Amino acid sequence: MPIFGQPTSDKPRHPSSSWANWKNWKFFAWNRDKQEEEEITLPKEFVVIAESYSIKWYLADKGGVWSNEIYSFANDPFTVRSNNWEILYEGLWKDIKDKVKALGLKITTNVHYIDPKETDVLRTFCIKWAASQEWMNSFSNENRNAEANNTVTLKEVKDGKTWSVKYTYPSFTTVKPLTPEQRVLQQEWGAKLLTYKNEVSDSEDVEETPVNKYDTDELPF
Repeated sequence: MPIFGQPTSDKPRHPSSSWANWKNWKFFAWNRDKQEEEEITLPKEFVVIAESYSIKWYLADKGGVWSNEIYSFANDPFTVRSNNWEILYEGLWKDIKDKVKALGLKITTNVHYIDPKETDVLRTFCIKWAASQEWMNSFSNENRNAEANNTVTLKEVKDGKTWSVKYTYPSFTTVKPLTPEQRVLQQEWGAKLLTYKNEVSDSEDVEETPVNKYDTDELPF
């Protein structure tokens, strides 16, 4: 019989306790206890622990579509599934990107971070489209790995337009160099993410090579 109030699966649990998505000028995350969305206010400045990528969207004939979390487009394979766990596509980004893009499926950038004032909790915000491009331009093209070496803040909310569709997206910038203590926290939380990644990979019999930097030539933007 199950032990009530305890997990019923041996599947590893992701270290991040909150996943927020950009919606209507703000970040919102699903509160499991309240069973509703709640607004998430980012810290004035935060420490980026890691960046990952996943595929999330909706298809009329499949419903919600999602993938595993990867850290390298060049080395980590995607497994794209529908809500009933049917595998739609599987493989490295270079091998599946044409089919994935043809369906309109979207790459999401997941930013794992900690609040310097609340270092025992890992949280995540997820950005896509213009926000992903903005993040890459700020921290890869213009100032490579700046987000890994400095605290980061939400600088402004920008207006965007694609054809007749108007939208907003967040723009981030660095604040100041990480302190030695923050570097230690970054390493400790990064180790927890790596442990989780390896546990999930082992359970799915998928061999993956951890990479802790951008593979610029393989970015999908």
